[in-house]
Amino acid sequence: AHTVRGNTLILMRMADAMVELEGVVGAQVHRSWWVASDAVEKVIRAPRKITLQLKNGLTVPVSQRRVKQLKDSGFI
Repeated sequence: AHTVRGNTLILMRMADAMVELEGVVGAQVHRSWWVASDAVEKVIRAPRKITLQLKNGLTVPVSQRRVKQLKDSGFI
């Protein structure tokens, strides 16, 4: 987990973590990444690859499988 308060490793299933995040606007962008929408600084588009640049400097991959869903929802 990467937050404004720091980073820590949390061992739990992604599905369980996403339940804990109910009420926070965001999306699962990759099998091991969930991103809050207000953490995204910019979307980087390259041929056949999309990544998210976060406000904290991290670069997060976007799964090809999730691109259509994220576009349809307006996340990217």
